[in-house]
Amino acid sequence: MPRIDPEKLKKLLGQVLLYQGRACQVIEILSEEPAVVLHDHQDRKVLQTNQYGNASGWAPHTFTVALLDAGRDCLNPDLPELAALDLLV
Repeated sequence: MPRIDPEKLKKLLGQVLLYQGRACQVIEILSEEPAVVLHDHQDRKVLQTNQYGNASGWAPHTFTVALLDAGRDCLNPDLPELAALDLLV
């Protein structure tokens, strides 16, 4: 399993990455996972529900995306820019 350098991971904060054909900005880094939280750069909103499933308002569309693929043996192919960022130890 490849190891991701936590210091290099910090450089992702604020970067714009393509995810599922959408330009998204990195708004949070989850180094334990490792994963990133992405905010849809076009500022699309989604209907947010409360714990009971009732609509409670509109919220920014965000995605939590793992940095490693499902087998945890290489970088996630859904984020192709990661290969050029030299994040591995």
